Amino acid sequence: MPQSVKRPQLRKQISIFVPLSDWKAIRHEAARKRIPMTELCRRWMKPEMNRLHDEEPQ
Repeated sequence: MPQSVKRPQLRKQISIFVPLSDWKAIRHEAARKRIPMTELCRRWMKPEMNRLHDEEPQ
């Protein structure tokens, strides 16, 4: 039986509105960690996304 080929998961973009002070704080933290703001937000969201996936019916 051939091995299944793992395909990259499709991706979609989301956007949110935050107060300017929050945006500046996120930008500052991302700069401090030397990562893009998007990556910082992904890291912050990951624990909750894992929890949501764990709760999905099998």
